Amino acid sequence: MRNPATILALALLSLLIGTQPGWAVGDDHPRRGLAIGGECESCDFSDKNLAGAIFIGANFEGSTFANSELGGTTIVESRFTDTEFTHTILTHSRLSGVTFLRADMSDADFTGSHIERVNFSAASLEDTNFTDTQMAFATFIGSSLEDAVFANAVLNQANFFRSQIGDANFRGASLRGANFTETTGSDTSFLDADLRGSSFEDAVLDNVNFTGANLRGVNFTAAVITNVTGLSKEAMRGACGDEATRLDGGYELPTCNPSRSVTVGGGDNVRFGWRVSRGGDHGSTIRLEAEDGRIVELLSGNGAVPNVRGETFDEETLRGVSAAALRDIARAEREIQRARIEQSEAIAHTERERSRALALAEARAEAHVQEMERRVEESRRRDRMMIELQGDGEHQIWLSPNPHRPPPPPDH
Repeated sequence: MRNPATILALALLSLLIGTQPGWAVGDDHPRRGLAIGGECESCDFSDKNLAGAIFIGANFEGSTFANSELGGTTIVESRFTDTEFTHTILTHSRLSGVTFLRADMSDADFTGSHIERVNFSAASLEDTNFTDTQMAFATFIGSSLEDAVFANAVLNQANFFRSQIGDANFRGASLRGANFTETTGSDTSFLDADLRGSSFEDAVLDNVNFTGANLRGVNFTAAVITNVTGLSKEAMRGACGDEATRLDGGYELPTCNPSRSVTVGGGDNVRFGWRVSRGGDHGSTIRLEAEDGRIVELLSGNGAVPNVRGETFDEETLRGVSAAALRDIARAEREIQRARIEQSEAIAHTERERSRALALAEARAEAHVQEMERRVEESRRRDRMMIELQGDGEHQIWLSPNPHRPPPPPDH
């Protein structure tokens, strides 16, 4: 439901692109500098072209952007809870500090986008395309990722806890330190993926392709992964599990040690082992923590509202994420300022054109009055007449434009 605050928040949007009933904005490409913020719950932005727009501090809970064009957008510190993005184009966008909790994003396209601190928890992401995306601290807790594509994506510290990844394609993706704890699904492909330091604890997967994947330091504790292809001792160097692990291929894995770390290519240390603890009621609070403090997440009972905190691990990535978020905010502020300047210039131009048109209309009206007066005077001059009564009783009428000219002599 739209409230007065919403209308004020979207005033800049309406001024820049115009509105029709129902907030329709047409199919034309919006002007550069389009900025959208504030609250607009249950609003309809379906089938719109908002390419290149900036969302900053926005709340569009329960709204719809289905079938819309949002390519090249910047979305900063915004909420889209229970929002529909089906078949929406979001290619080459920048998202930072965004929540898509329980959103329906099936068939959406994020190809080539930069995604930082974004929450996709409990979202519907079937057939969603994340090809070539760059992600840091993305959360997919409890999400449906059937047939989703992450080909050649780079996901730093991604969390797929309890997600469904059936038919998902992670071909060539970088998934170092990813959390696949309690994931389920079949026909998932990790072909040529980098899974170093990831966790598949308690995962239940079938018909998984690990061909060419790097599985060094992966935690398979209590995982049940059947019909596996592509495993090799070299790829699994440093991987671990426990007596409950069921991994096809006859591999016997050492028991995972929380304090254990391995050194992989480049001399970098990878620690593994996610702790899953529950406080009070089984469904009340779930705490996920990497053994070295990489990520701590507190979840509500539905596993949908995470609180992500980076600690001592990967400080360079944390600095990069923070710097990128600040750059996004600064860029958004510049775009908003530019849009306001363009708006002021457009208003001034309209006022100048209006004054010019008014002056021209007044000049034309004055010229028209003068022309009418001239025609009236000339008509009066021509209508002057002199009448001479003739001796035979007939009337002779003489019309002359010159009233001072004497009449002609009588015709005898």
